[in-house]
Amino acid sequence: MLSSWGRTGSSLSGKIIGRRPEPLKNKIETAHRLLDAQINKLEGIGEKLRKQDDRMFKKVVAAQAGGNKPYAQACAIELEHVRRVRRTVDGARVRLDQTRLRLDTISELGDVVVTLSPCMSIIKGLAPSLGGLMPEANASMEDLSQTLGEMLSGTEASIAPETGVDVSSDARAILEEAQSEVAGRTMSAIPDVPADLKHDIVSRRGLEA
Repeated sequence: MLSSWGRTGSSLSGKIIGRRPEPLKNKIETAHRLLDAQINKLEGIGEKLRKQDDRMFKKVVAAQAGGNKPYAQACAIELEHVRRVRRTVDGARVRLDQTRLRLDTISELGDVVVTLSPCMSIIKGLAPSLGGLMPEANASMEDLSQTLGEMLSGTEASIAPETGVDVSSDARAILEEAQSEVAGRTMSAIPDVPADLKHDIVSRRGLEA
């Protein structure tokens, strides 16, 4: 009996003290790898889009200066699309960076729900837009979402239901505020399409409609 109890007690304490943190640590490392892979891909795409933006804007300026208004309009329309994609890429990268930083703040088991609850909504919100830009990202985003979900489901049972609910809401508000500021900086850093070309684009689309 004593030897049997000793083995059971050791096994139970191993599950509570020794074994449980290890899977969490492994899952955090897995999430880091998945996030880093996506961030690196987005940085590469973002750099290509920045170079394409510069080239297209120079074409618009040159065509307008040379009096070739139709070509300037065509380039401006293409540039408008490039910048729309670029904003999507930059926004996705910033949100993934935020998620990675939040993973770095996890220091103990009780921090997981408060830290990752806002991140889950971010990842789920990014999946459709990233899938359109990088079809191969769908599987990686699903893996990341599953990993974060497992981290949450493995800890929520040991934490009271009301724990961190208000904090989670505040954390989400902070993330949204930070994202708004970053989006503003991104917009201000991108040179605008000439005003007269914007008017021509709008008029042309009105005629096409």
